[in-house]
Amino acid sequence: MFTVTKNRYIPIAIGIFGIFFFIISCADTTTEQAINEEVTIEVVDNHPNKDSELALLMRKMYNDADSIKQLIVNDEGNISKEYIEALERIHTATPTDADVKTPEFKAYTELMINEANALSSSEQNKKEGFNNLVNKCVECHQSFCPGPIKKINKLLIN
Repeated sequence: MFTVTKNRYIPIAIGIFGIFFFIISCADTTTEQAINEEVTIEVVDNHPNKDSELALLMRKMYNDADSIKQLIVNDEGNISKEYIEALERIHTATPTDADVKTPEFKAYTELMINEANALSSSEQNKKEGFNNLVNKCVECHQSFCPGPIKKINKLLIN
């Protein structure tokens, strides 16, 4: 009769751990630098939609919006003309999926540009104007790219 001892599984367990650590040690964790006009954007390979021109622009705009949020919260500033120009580049930026560029997509970007211009020209209730802009971003993402909605919602000023 054949009996199985616990010692038989030790080489298998060691082999599995060895393969696991080999895979981890070979993983590429480097970042690349991409240039978007005069702005440097750090690109990380863990984004589901990789690095299309539109994806890079959106990531930069998120970071800039977070800075604008802080300016508004601290009553130190407002949305910049450069941010509005970045919003306008959404129309021409190449998306990961070309099917995204629909009339509905264009309408959403126009609404965001309008909200940004309204915020720029208003010195009153900038928090509400900023939240209106963030909500327009969320509405567009609900239709086209829902992944970052949770992150975008963190921009809202309470």
